[in-house]
Amino acid sequence: MRRNVTTVGGAALVIAFATGCELADTTAPDVEPRAVVHAVLNATATQQTVIVERTLRSAVTAAGTPTGREPITNARVVIYGPRQDSVIAVPSVANDGVYSVTSVTITNGSPGTAPPNVLRVRPGERYTLRIETSLGVVLGETTVPVGGAVDAARRTFNVDRDTLRINLAGVRNAAGYVLRHEGSGTGRQQFTVSLDRELILPLARVAGNPDDAEWAFSFARRYMFPGVPQSFAVIAVDSNYFHYYVAGFDPFGDDTRGNTLTGGVGLFGAVATIMSKTLDLTANVDTPIEGSWTGDRNSSTLPLTMTLYSSPFFPGPTFAGDVPVSGSGRSSTGRNMQAFGSINGNAVGLDFLDTSGSGQSTTTNARGSLSADALVLTDSRTGDRVTYRKR
Repeated sequence: MRRNVTTVGGAALVIAFATGCELADTTAPDVEPRAVVHAVLNATATQQTVIVERTLRSAVTAAGTPTGREPITNARVVIYGPRQDSVIAVPSVANDGVYSVTSVTITNGSPGTAPPNVLRVRPGERYTLRIETSLGVVLGETTVPVGGAVDAARRTFNVDRDTLRINLAGVRNAAGYVLRHEGSGTGRQQFTVSLDRELILPLARVAGNPDDAEWAFSFARRYMFPGVPQSFAVIAVDSNYFHYYVAGFDPFGDDTRGNTLTGGVGLFGAVATIMSKTLDLTANVDTPIEGSWTGDRNSSTLPLTMTLYSSPFFPGPTFAGDVPVSGSGRSSTGRNMQAFGSINGNAVGLDFLDTSGSGQSTTTNARGSLSADALVLTDSRTGDRVTYRKR
């Protein structure tokens, strides 16, 4: 069983909470103020963060504007380890209500060594969180999942013939998994209680209707563009984390669903990254528009060189005869670009996204045609025209 959660942008993984909590548009019940806690132990991180805030009467003011955070700045935050060890979290100077501790991860079963007040994170073992505030004492417990060695190897991946697999043999204490996909500046994720070994299937080789095939990252298929690097992550999560997010818990307005803390509301959970890697997506070069192209002249907005792919399966089926086209390019001045568009007969339309990182990204729309020996594109805004030939 897989369950979707809200698509989110940016490169941060689901374990990041440093910017605070997003408040649902709800009104808190008429109860005494409570502490709201968000803390997730991450077995692959070197710093653990705890956010301590106060419940709000409403996520919006009477005028309809968002209510600001109410951080608790005088809390005493202690994390207790499984071997009579403990650390005291230090409050952040820059962010009120944010407390952090430095950590080391120990996986060989040894006592481990660390400087004073450094948390030893041991996958497979249980930790306790205790927070003392003027509102009372908040307690929580979590068991850190065992994820094993993180698969972070970057690789070239042909969506028409390759299969992405994962090894779950070493995973323990996981109540579920978060699957996360990032590409072109946006991200999306999905929760699942179980995980098949095959994460991405070559739909060109699937029997029957490819749209009916079941595979773990199928929820991200329409964002998987050949020719564009994409990031894929699989994260094992404990039961606290899984139930909190799948239930859609709002600690500022609901103290029942998903809450495993006593004396307060929120989350004390744990995660372990199993896979976090970049795939340089490609596809079979078997149609006229696919391959590497070089322009006949320099352009201020269009690439000088580019490599294009046109898979009938990724990013997905289209309508009215359009076949998706995607890829990457480089301008005469060295700027990197990503290409997204379609071809219908000989008519080609492409949007070039400047991803050079120098200032705000800009997009150039180009239209043109494909002939037997050339691809001609014209910038829709400036009229700049470039003729490309296969190289």
